[in-house]
Amino acid sequence: MPTVRHCLDLVVLAVAMMLAACGSHPSATSTPTSTSATSPSAAPSSPAGPRPGPTSGPAGNPNNLVGRWHVHGASLDIAPTTAVLVASSGPCNAPAQGMCAETDQLTASPAGDGKTLTLVVTSITYANGSGASVPNPTPASSTAVGDSMQLVLQAPGLLKRTALHGFPGWQGGNPYWCGPGISQSNAKLCGA
Repeated sequence: MPTVRHCLDLVVLAVAMMLAACGSHPSATSTPTSTSATSPSAAPSSPAGPRPGPTSGPAGNPNNLVGRWHVHGASLDIAPTTAVLVASSGPCNAPAQGMCAETDQLTASPAGDGKTLTLVVTSITYANGSGASVPNPTPASSTAVGDSMQLVLQAPGLLKRTALHGFPGWQGGNPYWCGPGISQSNAKLCGA
C-alpha cells in the first residue's frame, strides 16, 4: 500500500509533467517576460468579487501592439495598419453543421502614445469548421462594418478592449486580450 509521501511524490511528478507538456505545446510562447520587483501583485480573485487588474504598467512602444492576441473563444492578429479578428459564433444554422466562426477584417490606427490602438471593421465573413462560407448564425448580435473598438496596453502582453461603436456581441464580455510577453498572473485575465 502506498504511503502518503509516495502519493505526494506522484502528484508532484504529474504536475511537473503537465507543466513540461504545456511549455512544449506549439502555442506556448518562449518570449521572456520581465516583471519589476516593485510591481504590485494582482488581488486574489473571488467568484463574487471584481476581476483583479494587471500587475505592471505598460511600455510605450507601438510594436507592443503587433502580434497574436487571444481571449476565450477569439483570436486577434494585429499588424501595423490592419488586424484580423476570428471569433466563435457558436453552432451553425441548418443546413451547415458544426461550429461557425466570424472573421472581421479591421483597420488598425495606433495612437502616438504607443499604447493605444483603434480598430474599425471593414468586412465580415462567416465560415463553418471546414472553412466553407455560411450565413451569419447570430444576426441578433452581429458585428457590422464600421463598428470600432479601442485597445489599450495595460501591461506587457495585456490589452484591454473598449467598444467605441457597435460590437453588440462583445458587450459585457471579458475586456482583456493576452499576447506575447504576458505574465502568468495577467494571463488569468484572458479566460480559458
